[in-house]
This record gives sequence, structure tokens and C-alpha cells, in this order.
Amino acid sequence: MKDVTPRERWDLWMHQAQRFADRENYIDALGRTRLVLQEIQATLEAGDPHSREHQRLEKFASRVEGRMKGYRKSFEIWNAKIAARRAAATANAEQEMAQPLPIGPDEIY
Repeated sequence: MKDVTPRERWDLWMHQAQRFADRENYIDALGRTRLVLQEIQATLEAGDPHSREHQRLEKFASRVEGRMKGYRKSFEIWNAKIAARRAAATANAEQEMAQPLPIGPDEIY
């Protein structure tokens, strides 16, 4: 098996994060991007701040942060939809409880 470079691993994790987000699994998408960002920041702290690789990593970290903001915004929208559905179900609970339970033809009171 081929050893992967940190950049290849980060690209894979970013792809996985996108796939999580496509399935509305925003928590895992945010966690995966946070992991990438932490590793990039650790690499940036250990490296030479004036090197070309350092500049590339800063640009990559900027793109990762942008994706995190997008995932966070999508998560908040998704969470608001769920909260609205929950509120509607709670508001209709009294009407639902007032209706009799359906009883099958072979069931006895």
C-alpha cells in the first residue's frame, strides 16, 4: 500500500466532508474539516513562515475555513427546519390527542 502525504490525506478528508454534507450529516462534515484545519495549523506552526509551501498551506487553510462556514450555515438552516417541524408537531399535539385511536376490526374495546 502506498503511503499518503498529508496533503493527500487532507484532500481525502475534505472530499469525505463534502459527501457528509451532501447527505445532510453536517456534524460529521464540520468535524472532518475541523480535523483538517487543526493538522494544517500544526504544520504551519512547525514550518518556516517565509517558504512557498507555507503560503500554499495558508491558502488551503483559508479554503477549508470557507467550507467550514458554508457547512455551519447549512447546518443552521437544516436545524431551523427541524425546529419548525418540531414546533408544528407540538402545536398540533392537542388536536391529535383529541382524536380517538384507530381500532382494527378484530380488536375489542
